[in-house]
Amino acid sequence: MRRWSTASLLAIPLLTLGACGDASSPRLSSSDLAKAGRLTFSVEQAAQLLAPVEELPNDGEVVRALAEFWMDYTLLALAATEPGEDGIAGLDLSSVLGPQENQSIIMRLREAVIDEEIQVSDAEIESFFEAERPGEEVRARHILLLFPTDATQAQMDSVRNLAISLRDRARAGANFASLASEWSEDPGSAQRGGDLDYFPRGMMVAPFEQAAFSLAPGETSDLVESQFGLHIIRVEDRRSPTLDEIREELRLGLQQERVAQAESIFVAGVEEAANVRVEDGAAALMRDVAEQDEQPLRGRSASRVIARFQGGTYTAGDFQKFLVSQGPGLRPQVVTAEDSDLLNFLDNLVRSELLLAEARSRGIQADQEEVQAVRESILDQYRQIAQIVGVSDIVIEAGQSREQAVNAAIQDILERVIRGQADVFPLQNLALPLREKYGHSISETAIPRVVERIDALRAAGTPDQGGDDPSEDDLS
Repeated sequence: MRRWSTASLLAIPLLTLGACGDASSPRLSSSDLAKAGRLTFSVEQAAQLLAPVEELPNDGEVVRALAEFWMDYTLLALAATEPGEDGIAGLDLSSVLGPQENQSIIMRLREAVIDEEIQVSDAEIESFFEAERPGEEVRARHILLLFPTDATQAQMDSVRNLAISLRDRARAGANFASLASEWSEDPGSAQRGGDLDYFPRGMMVAPFEQAAFSLAPGETSDLVESQFGLHIIRVEDRRSPTLDEIREELRLGLQQERVAQAESIFVAGVEEAANVRVEDGAAALMRDVAEQDEQPLRGRSASRVIARFQGGTYTAGDFQKFLVSQGPGLRPQVVTAEDSDLLNFLDNLVRSELLLAEARSRGIQADQEEVQAVRESILDQYRQIAQIVGVSDIVIEAGQSREQAVNAAIQDILERVIRGQADVFPLQNLALPLREKYGHSISETAIPRVVERIDALRAAGTPDQGGDDPSEDDLS
């Protein structure tokens, strides 16, 4: 379970979701900052909570974070204090379970169409071993000479001439380690006589690796130029595992590679048949959707097409639903991403849609036992967070409504969180089912009023601790 420091409301990612239907967007009065179900959180309450804690900056992000936590903790408390199927156990988890069900369907499609028992013969393994020499390592020393910053041609020629001289001395029998200690400008290895120890393929930059693995023990390379400078390399030793030592590892690796190739061919065939066409301006539209995190997309806004394919489209509404399901961290990444990255991301999203459609056409469904196990795990997470936060054991006193008891408990919890006396446990995407069930809203126009009120309270020096009492809406 993710745990956050209590003193950093500003650093906590914000999860601001569009409402889903009228029940999810309760109206706010001019004095309210947020609403959760029938309960409200006023501008004055928020200011009274934040004003005394002057180490928290007085800005809109902190106010929004407080409103988010008030809202989600209140919703969790409402669910935790309802009995049986009316509470946590009865939450509609489709917004959380949906992506996991889809992943389960795609995995079952993969199992249905890809033969994972591809056989690899001993002859194929031996051929691969001889050609690729997997696991081979060399032990090498090197001398590195650097070109001066903004070097002239004369300076570069001088460095190159020195490198040639050192290479020739090494090839003539001079002690390579001594030359490296004296001349190498690689501080990490020069003090060890240029020794780089053993290294496998893939560890060094390409020109260096190519030269090192082409040398026999005792040979010295010609000059090798990389982005770091000029290298002179001497290989001291080569070693590699025997075929018998890695035979089964190679067999498994080759099997996995062929399974991946078969999967890639299958997916390519699905995509080709679908004739996917990405709309002009798709990346800009994806950013636009990511920025509009306050209200749900409806009508024409939701139906704007990002990509088309045989038998369907991927729309702005589809993309928004995906973003909502992923929690708060993805939106800012989408907003700042390069067009090329967003289009690659879109390829993956459309590919998933096509594979889901292919699976359904074959009658493939999610493993219901697996889905039920995930559901129970999610419900346990709600219960654990409710216990840790302190809303699972709210006591409703005589003459007190459930909403009044919840409001009092949340007020106390937030006071302790703001003062650093309790830890914060953001609900992340677990907030979705709660928000859908009870309704929620945050007033954008109220946020600056909270900031102004905090300024006034802090300027007065002794913030009024009275404030507005939490209250239920007049439902009449």
